[in-house]
Amino acid sequence: MALRRFIALSALFLAGCAAPQLSVPKGAIASTAGPRELLDPNARLTVFEFFSAHCPCQGAHDARMIALAEKYRASGVSLVVVDSEVGATPERDQTEATRRHYPFPIVIDAGGRVARALDAEFATYVVLVDSGGHVLFSGGFDSDHRDLNDDATPYLEHAIEDALANRPQRREEARVLGCALQLN
Repeated sequence: MALRRFIALSALFLAGCAAPQLSVPKGAIASTAGPRELLDPNARLTVFEFFSAHCPCQGAHDARMIALAEKYRASGVSLVVVDSEVGATPERDQTEATRRHYPFPIVIDAGGRVARALDAEFATYVVLVDSGGHVLFSGGFDSDHRDLNDDATPYLEHAIEDALANRPQRREEARVLGCALQLN
């Protein structure tokens, strides 16, 4: 499964002009406007989190995602929130990013091609990718669902720590607990 996702992700990168239409709402982040590359060329790792404005699990995990992004930013970890849902608009995503105090962009995955390539079916599904485009981890952010517990297993954080320390991943996949994405 990881090989298939790497191949699919590689095809998206190699397609160049035919890559999925990703757009960042102007003003969501002051330094960002217009099309955005899937991977930050300066990042050691990139986390893609699939977003749903209507999902209570999304809202429950917002503070944890923001804290994780801030914790690992200096280590070269970039976080990109991907909105692949029907009805995604730059205006709605700008409003959501502002309301949720996101320090990272929400990009629109028109047609859901990125979601399909990375097997994203649920909100809060995350994919950790190294600078070469290799998928290191995919699945749930942590073991919590709608109600958050202090003893949740932090799957994504473990994956980031393992990758930064050049250790084998403790796990490559984890069950995601979120609302079903409403893809185009």
